[in-house]
Amino acid sequence: MIVLKILLGILLGILLLLFLIMLIKVEVLATYNDSLTLTIKILFFRIKVLPSEEKPEKKEKKPEKPKPKKKEKPKEEKEKKPSLIQKLKEKKGLSGLLSLLWSVVEIALGALKGLISHVVIKKFDLGILLAGEDAASVAESYGKLCSVVYPAVNIITNATVCRDYNVGIEPTFEPDRKTETYADVHAYLRIIFVVWEALKAGVKIIIARIKL
Repeated sequence: MIVLKILLGILLGILLLLFLIMLIKVEVLATYNDSLTLTIKILFFRIKVLPSEEKPEKKEKKPEKPKPKKKEKPKEEKEKKPSLIQKLKEKKGLSGLLSLLWSVVEIALGALKGLISHVVIKKFDLGILLAGEDAASVAESYGKLCSVVYPAVNIITNATVCRDYNVGIEPTFEPDRKTETYADVHAYLRIIFVVWEALKAGVKIIIARIKL
């Protein structure tokens, strides 16, 4: 009984640890102001993706003298085993194979859509100061920019869990001024949702394979 209790305690401890790991957030912090800065944060660890650090140049090594190669005995060519796709094509034909591949694509897109719906945007700030040579060109560019930016932001905020966002586009008629763009985004996704969507997609693919 004591051994059984110990084993149950260890098992529950492992399950609890796995559950806590899956609750971990993968955070993405991105800013743009003349240059893009991208950082991924997991717990207390920060991984700087952009800008990438320049690696020190390696010293050129002197070319070594080529060593004489030993003559190898010719090996007998082994027969290549057919891949899974080739087996499916032979068994179900081209139409069956294409049907399965299309099902996989649809499942993958559905999983991606489900995954995006769990993304939490804590902060989404976008500011554009639009400058131009004359008022007419600025006004025309402003209208085009608004027709692209605002619908795109609306799609992003509706597809995700967006808690705070601020978008502003302002025209300026100062000819000596350049167009300025600023962006600051902070979003995260919990690992448990990645695992869940992957499991659902895997089950659906297996079912689609059985149905063929």
